[in-house]
Amino acid sequence: MSKILIGRYKQNTKMTMTRSPGVPAGFEPIFMVEPFTQRIGPIYSKADGVGQFKLGFLVDESHLNIERVVHGGMLSTVADQAIGINVAHANSQSNDVLTIHLSVDFISPAVLGDWIEATATLSKINGRIRFGNCELKVGERLVLKASAIFAARATQRSNSP
Repeated sequence: MSKILIGRYKQNTKMTMTRSPGVPAGFEPIFMVEPFTQRIGPIYSKADGVGQFKLGFLVDESHLNIERVVHGGMLSTVADQAIGINVAHANSQSNDVLTIHLSVDFISPAVLGDWIEATATLSKINGRIRFGNCELKVGERLVLKASAIFAARATQRSNSP
């Protein structure tokens, strides 16, 4: 199983969590030390076999806005994380990266019970400034498109928690 270790984010096999019904096979929860991200989870990850990670989450009541669709902030956060995690891990790197720009287009709504999956594509993965895109989908239906620019920290960190 591939492990994610981004800053204080990691896929942790020491902690156990029951997979919710509706979470596709192969996706494992990412346990995050960051307080904000802990509040919106669980978020799941899966290695895609080509050195990248897909992220996903199962929509619950806490993700909905007053209109009973997934809040745009939740969707934007997952897109930002999907691009950032992949940018940080590209070419077997392990860099901390910070978002310096995120552009989001909301295409269609997602609702309670939907499995939302994020797939990132990267266009520049070396140097201090890095670029990527992301699509969030429910099945084959496009929910969101995003593009982001990240700044890599000048120093590489260790892979210890």
